[in-house]
Amino acid sequence: MSAAQSVSAAARVDRRPWPWPLAIPAVVAFAYACGHLQWYLGTPLGQVPMLDERENLAFAEAIFHGALPAEPFYRAPGYALGLAGLRALGVPAGNLFAAALALGVLLHALNAALVARLARRWFADDRVALAAGLIGALHPVFVHFATQALDATPALTCFLLGLNFLPAAPPSGRRGWAAASVAWAAATVLRPNYLLVWLALPALAAASAWPLRAGARDLLRPTGTALSGALLFLAVAAWQWQVSGVAGFLPWQGAYNLWAANQPGAHGRYYVQHVSLPDVLARENPARVESALLYQRETGLPPADIAAMNAHWRHRFAGYVAAQPLAWAGLLARKTYALLNDWEQYNNKTFAFHQARSPWLRWNPLSWGVLFVLGVAGFARLAVTVPRRAAALAFVAGATAASILFFYVSDRFRLPLAALLAVLAGGALAAPGFWRTWPRPRRLALVAILVLAAATTFSNFGGVRDRAPFVQDHALLARAAQTVGDDGTAFAEAIAALALQPAHPDALRIAVAAYFNQLLAGHAHPADEAGWLAASRQFLATPADDAPALRAVAALALWRAGDRPTALAEWRRLGANPAALAARLLAGDTTADERVQFAAQISSAPNEPLVRLATARAGLARQPGLADADSASLAALATSVFGDLSQPRAKP
Repeated sequence: MSAAQSVSAAARVDRRPWPWPLAIPAVVAFAYACGHLQWYLGTPLGQVPMLDERENLAFAEAIFHGALPAEPFYRAPGYALGLAGLRALGVPAGNLFAAALALGVLLHALNAALVARLARRWFADDRVALAAGLIGALHPVFVHFATQALDATPALTCFLLGLNFLPAAPPSGRRGWAAASVAWAAATVLRPNYLLVWLALPALAAASAWPLRAGARDLLRPTGTALSGALLFLAVAAWQWQVSGVAGFLPWQGAYNLWAANQPGAHGRYYVQHVSLPDVLARENPARVESALLYQRETGLPPADIAAMNAHWRHRFAGYVAAQPLAWAGLLARKTYALLNDWEQYNNKTFAFHQARSPWLRWNPLSWGVLFVLGVAGFARLAVTVPRRAAALAFVAGATAASILFFYVSDRFRLPLAALLAVLAGGALAAPGFWRTWPRPRRLALVAILVLAAATTFSNFGGVRDRAPFVQDHALLARAAQTVGDDGTAFAEAIAALALQPAHPDALRIAVAAYFNQLLAGHAHPADEAGWLAASRQFLATPADDAPALRAVAALALWRAGDRPTALAEWRRLGANPAALAARLLAGDTTADERVQFAAQISSAPNEPLVRLATARAGLARQPGLADADSASLAALATSVFGDLSQPRAKP
């Protein structure tokens, strides 16, 4: 089939009224994502937003209430603005997280239909459209991100819309270029790594017009129309100027991420924290806090001037590339290998870790590697039948890949490439006469290329399949479980994290608290107490004193294990802290003055478990709403926790 015949066939297919090649993938995508979401909502991570999800929801609430801080946007505002729109439509704040997950499922179904439509346009065949759409519907990574309150799936929708708006072939009108420009600008407002893709659009427009129009005016018309999306950037810049007094449409987190992903010693696969942060700061946004701390350390200046701080990181990046071009080129080569590899790199979560836990995803054999090999074959087919379209696709894919390689090659960044591969994979699987019509002299070359692609994507060199981030996945799941009150899961996941990294600060805190909570609830398993004791000893060995109540609980583990002198020493060191005083009272180690002091201060910590136990055990006071039966139950619990001691004795 010639290029002109293929274009004509594509135009005829696009006019067909039957939507089944698009509708079936959309229905399958919706059903599959709903099944996974139903399971996911029963897990701790499906019940409480974590990390970037929490920031997105907080950003959305600030927009909805008109309470944005007077500073430039740290994150891209597009997704938060969309969530704020849901709030304006009447979604309560408490239901916004669930609504965001439901929106992701709907967009996943739309994305599957868009993938199918692209395949039908590119290959002029409904069978290819159905195959590509089903691949997009069932690809587990797409489903994984669709069921999170993240910007990845909405941005992918805008990217695919832009591709669908692109004119099928020259000559082309300006409406398609304008619509594509707006769609890709929206993708950039959602995720800034689409900026290079948007910038590639004018070049595509110019290339489409060049062979057909001799006049410069005719050449510039589609090129200028392809810049229509800049109006959206201007709107975002005006919004930021109104909020902070600083115009700009790109978030300011990019400068430090550019440096962190390319600095000497970086592997560039995912963000690696280099500064140990206090627990409260680490849970907010480690990269943001780290960038400010390192800037202050390197310059001696306060990080109040965001423009100066970003200029500093851009200067560091440019200076390193200029001074060590070969080293940076080597880093880019390693990033390229990781980008093409089947392993999904860590980005807040490691996909392999969470796929293994999902009954809906663990059986699914589709992966990046499968899509990559099939996509290479599909691209070869497209290059033979419609070389001009294949060249345009390669240009878009190159711009997408370049924007990824400048930063991290984690799985969230390469979603648009996976979508392109899904379209091409449909062409490899369902294009009629794919192998039979392949030119004989090129068959051996195609086989060699596919073998090379398979070797690249399924190999494991340079630690590309690094499971070290699994410790963060265990800790994240433990933190979510602790937040929703699932202490059994919190303890088990914290212990699993400590098995990988014995001094993990977050896991230590969660392990100490979670087993104690189970002990109070009567759900503790004696076999787990050894793990609690080990975590408590490690926690007490850390110099931090920012959690005295938790240190008092950790000392209790030593007390129960028989190391009472060490426990008492820790409680005494903590001084007048209510939890420490309560523990000493329960252990019979308080003076009369300390008992009076404790009785006077218990109202300041009414919900502290050790304080409640000591109050009931000593009969010092009745807490508001505490019935006699509750007091007796707590007193019995205190005996089971601290041992069968006599009533705490006062010391002279």
